[in-house]
Amino acid sequence: MRTDEQPQGSYQLKPRTTNLLPPLKLAALNARITANTQRLLNTNTPTSQNRKPKSTRGPKPKTITNPFYGFIGRETQWGRYPKFAMDIIEGIARLDWHDQPIGTNGKSMPLSVRKLTLILENLPIFSNEAIEDLLQLRERHARRYLKAVQLIIPWMMKSRPSLLSQEMNGTPIKVLSRSIATTHDWQDCDDANIPSSEVLEKLHYDLRTLTQFNSIEEHEAELNNTQHQETTIKFPGRQEHPMKSKVMQMLREGAQVKPISRDTKVDPKTIRKWRAEAAEHKTPQAA
Repeated sequence: MRTDEQPQGSYQLKPRTTNLLPPLKLAALNARITANTQRLLNTNTPTSQNRKPKSTRGPKPKTITNPFYGFIGRETQWGRYPKFAMDIIEGIARLDWHDQPIGTNGKSMPLSVRKLTLILENLPIFSNEAIEDLLQLRERHARRYLKAVQLIIPWMMKSRPSLLSQEMNGTPIKVLSRSIATTHDWQDCDDANIPSSEVLEKLHYDLRTLTQFNSIEEHEAELNNTQHQETTIKFPGRQEHPMKSKVMQMLREGAQVKPISRDTKVDPKTIRKWRAEAAEHKTPQAA
């Protein structure tokens, strides 16, 4: 029997090598984490805690009632980004809110569409302080969003769908839910209507192919004939000059051009033209 063996029933664990930090390093790490946490809290502290109290003197802060509160948002049927309002929101967000000319050092920064929809979804009353607290913005930047919302609301009221208008005016939800669920004007049936044999026979007759009566070649030939058929248009004949016959008679009798022109009031050039045409017609016959 070995003397170095442990007696039965007793166990001895050997300590393992660990990578634990010594107390001094743990204290330094704790101090660094505490400082970073405090700096992060100070940076993200809501503006309402750092905001100076408003004076009771002067005009009251401007507030605007949100008529769409509770009717649009992530939990509603219209969603956070309602289709009827997105063109309005995006257009107003792209306005030049910072008044910075575009050039070497200037650029036009639009407002955030997401932040505008968050304001419309979460604030029953719009005010500069409420927007500051919701979006963690500074006072000057929050005023831009307040002005943007003030421009958006009237246009959204004009472009809202009739269903949303009825819902905002207090129409019962049961009537609205049925209208919203359907996207058509007809009533759906639970059971499919099976057509009768007469209806099916008439349908087959109406859908019969043209080749049942004529071949494909005959139909193509008929189509080509109708497409290439030429239409002839008959124009009325040109009326002859009323003095031409008299002029030609005088030329045959040997009269000169100028006396004929004085007698018939016909231009000498026209008389010479008629004489040349008559000579051309006589020359082939003589040949």
